[in-house]
Amino acid sequence: MNKYAFLPLIVLLFVLVSCDSEQQPLLPQVTGKPGEVIVVIDEYQWNSDIGNFFRNLFSQPVPALPQEEPIYNPIRIASSNFNNIFKSHRNIILTKISSRHQKPRIIVQRDIWAKPQLVINVIGPKDTTTLNYLMENADKLVALLDQAELDRTILNYKRNRAKGIDESLHTKHNLSISVPAGYVIKQDTNNFVWISHDLSDLIQGVLIYYYDYTDSNTFTSEYLIRKRNQFLKKYVPGPNKGSYMSTEELVPVLFGEYTKNDLYVAEMRGLWKLENGFMGGPFISMTSLDQNRNRVVTVEGFVFAPGLDKRNYIRQLEAILHTFKILE
Repeated sequence: MNKYAFLPLIVLLFVLVSCDSEQQPLLPQVTGKPGEVIVVIDEYQWNSDIGNFFRNLFSQPVPALPQEEPIYNPIRIASSNFNNIFKSHRNIILTKISSRHQKPRIIVQRDIWAKPQLVINVIGPKDTTTLNYLMENADKLVALLDQAELDRTILNYKRNRAKGIDESLHTKHNLSISVPAGYVIKQDTNNFVWISHDLSDLIQGVLIYYYDYTDSNTFTSEYLIRKRNQFLKKYVPGPNKGSYMSTEELVPVLFGEYTKNDLYVAEMRGLWKLENGFMGGPFISMTSLDQNRNRVVTVEGFVFAPGLDKRNYIRQLEAILHTFKILE
């Protein structure tokens, strides 16, 4: 056989790969800490109403935390200093406000200098129309950042899954979830599972429990809190004799409803406390109906981190909860 017979094919493949590489260059992984946002804006605009808008936007408190923490931490960079060091950051807002632009708009780009990256271009003229436009779209800006942070964490956890947990849930409970390495199953009964990540100064717990669907009023905050307290009292004891986890009802529990992947979800955010004890922290729960098995299924995450900020820890748990599935 002619040893050069495959040479044209190899050359063609090399050319195709080279062309593809030119079209889709390898990008570095994003840099920066979760919750950080680089805002590229010059000082005079940062000190104007536009800058006040961004400061007020990001200083909003995260809901349902025991202490106030801002939803995001902005890092202002002047346009002349926006170089390669900053271009790989996870979240970037580029302000392009000048008299050259006739109307305000927001353009979203992804994976420009790194991946998975979110770049938000804020474009507009130097007048009140830009500020008014930003105020009208403030919730959308936060939603874009929230989703980007959530998606990154989910992707990371799916790549670094703890071994055996999802398989056990699948086999015994017909459920699925992606938890990262470091989590272990702490308790597993017929209708309750406790998956935990315990460190010396931090506990992140994932609780999964289910029960028969018998009441049309199930999906209300009152009913779900009552069922939550029943399961917590039975299965989540505290370190002292007679202590157990429950819901802190002095602070209102936030309740919301939405549909995800054609599945109804009732979401609660609030604080938990230790009855007959002195522990507490934030929690988030998601409850859905498993119609095939006529059961109500709740998955929730809680944080115990005394003396530490809890925003990023509860967001990590929220990402885990969003990987949860009821299997057919």
